[in-house]
Formats: sequence, structure tokens, C-alpha cells
Amino acid sequence: MRFAPLVFALICLLVLFTGLDRVGFLDWREARDVQVSRELTGRREPLTPLLAHESWLEKPILAYAPDVVAGLIHGETPRNSRLMRALAVLALLLVTASIGGQHFGARAGWIAAGVLATSFATPLAARTDAGQALGALFGWVGCAGFADALFNRRGGRASRLVVAWGALAAALVIAGPLPALWPLGGLALYVLLARPPRGMAAVQPLAGLAVMLGLALPWYGAMIERHGGSFLSRMAFFPYAMDPRGPWYAGPVLMASFLVVGFFPWSALLPGAMLHAAISWRAARRALAGAEAPPAHESEYDPIARERHEEGAAHFFIACTLAALVPIAIYPAPPLSAALTAMPAAALLCARFLDHLFEDARRVAAPLARAVLMLAVVGSAGALLLAAVAPQIREASPELRLLASLLLVTSWAPFLANFVGRRRVAAALIALPVALGVPVVAYRVMPAMEEYLNTRAVAEAMATAAPPSAALVLAEPAPPSLRLYTRRNLVAVDSLASGLYEWRASDSLTYVAFRAEREHEVALAANAPLEIMLRTPAMVLARARVR
Repeated sequence: MRFAPLVFALICLLVLFTGLDRVGFLDWREARDVQVSRELTGRREPLTPLLAHESWLEKPILAYAPDVVAGLIHGETPRNSRLMRALAVLALLLVTASIGGQHFGARAGWIAAGVLATSFATPLAARTDAGQALGALFGWVGCAGFADALFNRRGGRASRLVVAWGALAAALVIAGPLPALWPLGGLALYVLLARPPRGMAAVQPLAGLAVMLGLALPWYGAMIERHGGSFLSRMAFFPYAMDPRGPWYAGPVLMASFLVVGFFPWSALLPGAMLHAAISWRAARRALAGAEAPPAHESEYDPIARERHEEGAAHFFIACTLAALVPIAIYPAPPLSAALTAMPAAALLCARFLDHLFEDARRVAAPLARAVLMLAVVGSAGALLLAAVAPQIREASPELRLLASLLLVTSWAPFLANFVGRRRVAAALIALPVALGVPVVAYRVMPAMEEYLNTRAVAEAMATAAPPSAALVLAEPAPPSLRLYTRRNLVAVDSLASGLYEWRASDSLTYVAFRAEREHEVALAANAPLEIMLRTPAMVLARARVR
């Protein structure tokens, strides 16, 4: 336990703060959020998020606060923007450690934070999704207060409830209704199934909802007055309200698949951890039959009461896992980072399992063996997939092979350690695929694949070759990174033929950008030979002398 903070700091350094400046802003959500924050700052808009000078009702305006702060303090650089998001995720890890320490013990708390840090969706959200990171942080502060009230922890319960409801109010104005209300869903599910003595009354829901509404109504009311029905139709789907809606039946599938993929590699251990909680609960109920419960202040010293408390908390976190997955089924087309909300609960369940492993390895030997075997199988499949894809991406083929080799080795390492009887070592080695994989991806894979991830190279080529006043004609809406990096007038035209003629530059050439599959269409519209200035996987930059 003495070295737990040092190990945790090392994990965070590897997973959250490694290679933040190795590539430019990514088109996958990150560049768009930074562009919105730039327009908010430039136009001094206090209420409505803006993109291309139009209202962008994807999520509340405070979700862009990390990017706004990074831009105001240090300027718009990927490193500073990602650093702000990484700090939000670090705060979530510390909250998870605090919850685990409070209900399962200090060792379990540190384990829970380490499990969450080395899950796949955690570094992904830390680099691309500030709204989800902040929403998960404040949602879990609320859950911590609810758990404290439910399980009658000593001291400051009223003040912790105030903090809990204040945090959910913050989630409401930062991330939206679903990120703020799922903790209430988890609480209601637990109360329905477990029927604790005070039920929902333990958290004073009416007063808490009044606090949430009182803090959130000023912004929501102003936005309803300003935008009316367009805001109301999107409000329920924050922070992903502008994404295209997928088929209705995809939602339940995404709930399970996002948890499995986002919680990798620990998702191999999660079924065993949940089953362990259920089995030990039944055993505890048999052992506790007829036993008189000690006073609440003695629960920390009475093993029977302590076991009862841990079981109740574990069941509450199972309910929170299910409730936190429900918004994924409701969002129009959520990214994988949406699974971050459910992952602290899963990490806490795994931490309790691993804490029992350190106490008595034989107690959980069988589920651990199944978990490391499953990880080896899934990791091998992932490594084979990466190896198969590598030849198709020539720019990053060596890096993808390196990542495949690392994934294969780190996925089998826990199985081999368990095979020789080193169960505690095997459990610790489960963290390796993400703990070692993130630095490799940050330093090797993503720089090699940057032209697939953003259009910075196109913007730089345009700045170098075109006259200062030249416009860039687009065959489709501009990718977020092109809008962010290009200091030129971007013109998305409805008719390519007339647009290419109208927007000729001072050198009598028209500069145009398009996806590779539209090259023939652009050449026909130009009615002149296209000079390809730069061809990247994301976009092609060309010019032509249109007459």
C-alpha cells in the first residue's frame, strides 16, 4: 500500500499524459470542439455554441470550457487542450479511488482507480471528449453522495448530499439531462431491488431536484427563449445531439458492445466480478441469518457488518452500471467514449474482486483463470486483425505490426502468470495492454497515421502554394480540422462548375479540396486538367485553370 500512489501516478503518466502533442487536432470530435471554443471566444458569445457562425446545439456551452480555458491561457495547441481533458479524467480517477476506499477499503480504492485508468475508453475520452469526461466526473460525485447516504457512513452526510446534488446540477449544465439523471436511475433500480430501510428518502430527492433545476434553469430557459423548438428537440440528447440518428435496434447492442470494448482489457474480468458479488451476497445472507446488526458506528470494526456493507455497495454499483449504459441506447450515434460513464462502477466491482484475490487467492482462482483465458483469446484476435490491416495502411504498416505484437504478448502474459500459479501477478498484468499500448499508439501509430486522422497537411499545403487571398473551394462540408487549421476562406459550393469558375484566385487558378472518390466529378466540373497538389487519405488538394 505504501507504493500505491506512486504506481497510480506512473499509470496516469503513461495513459493520460503521454504524447499529447504528437499529432494535430483529430477530426473525430476534437477539432470540432476546439473550433467551437475558438468561435465562442472570438465572438464573446455567452450562451449559444457556434460553429461556422451558426448555432451548434450539440451540448451545453460549459462543455467547451476546457478548450476555452486552454486557448485563453496557453493558446490553441493540441497539447494544452488535451491536458485540460486529461486533468478532468484524472479527477474522475481520484473520485473513483475515493469511493472504492470508502466502501471497500483503501487497497480496493487504489485498485479501482488503476483499473479505470488502464481501460481502453479512458485515454480515448481524455483525448477527444471533454463533455463526457466532465459529465462522468460530476455524475460520479453525485453517486458518491448517494452511496454515502444509503449505507449510513459516519460524519458529514448532509453536507455530502449537498455536494452530490450540486455535482448533478453541474452535470446538467455541462453535459445535459442524461448524464445528470442516470445516477437517479441507478439509485431507483437499487432501491427497487434491494429495498433498503429508508429507500429514496435517504437522498432527499425532491430537495435535490429543486437544487438541480434552480441552477440549470437560467441557461436552459435562456436557450429555450432564444432557439425554441430546435433547442427542445435536441436537449434530451446532449452531449451528442447533432450526430445522425442510427437505427432504433442499434441502441441495446451498443450498450453491451461499448462496455465490452471500452472496458477492455478488464471486461474479461467483469462477468466474474459481478458473479462474485452475487454469490458472496447469497453466502453472506446465509451467514447473517438471525444475526443482529451492530450499530452503524461499529460497522468498520465488525466483520459481519463490514461484509454486509460491502455487499450492499457492490449491488448499488451493479445498478449504477446498468443505469449508466441506458443513455448509450438513447443517444443518436454515440462515440465509444460514451461508455466512460459506466466504467467507474465496473472498475469498482473489479477492484472488490481483486481485493479479495489479494486476501485469499484461492477464493477467486476459478473466475480469474477464466478471465485471463478470455483476455488471451480476445487479445490474439485483436492482434491478428491489426496484422491483417497493417499492409493496407502503408504509411503506418510497421507501427501497426508493432502494436499487434505488443497486444499479443500483453494479452497472453496474465494467462502465463496464472498458469505458473502467480495469481496476484496475473491480475496486475491485465493492465498491460492499455498501460503499454497507449504510449506506443501516441508516439508511433498516430503520428504515422495522422493524414488519416485530420487534414492539417492539406491546410499547410494550401498556405504554402496559394496566394494569400485565395479561397479554397470544397466539394462537401469542410472537415473540422480543415476549418481549424486553414486561415483561408472556405467555400462549400452547391454547383461545382459555377463555383470553380467564380472563386478563381489572383493567379487565375482555382484551389479545390475533395475526397478521393470525387476526383472524377471535380475534374468534369472544372473542364480542365487537375493539378494534384497533395493527396492524403482524408482529402485531396488540387488546382485547375478553369475557363
